Amino acid sequence: MVEGDSKEMQVLHPYIIVDRKISKGSPIIVGTRTRVLDITIEYEYLGSTPDEIVDAHPHLTLPQVFS
Repeated sequence: MVEGDSKEMQVLHPYIIVDRKISKGSPIIVGTRTRVLDITIEYEYLGSTPDEIVDAHPHLTLPQVFS
């Protein structure tokens, strides 16, 4: 992670960002308020496929989910 001049932390990944003002600083998918943790839970623990995750969250794209 790289800390910028503002209160925003940037993760060196095109689809993920950390902003202390959103979700208490939990990593989120850029342009959404969707936490990476929530996508991870759906994939790892609930057994959802990336396509199923996109179907459940139509505001996300497959590249964002694969991130």
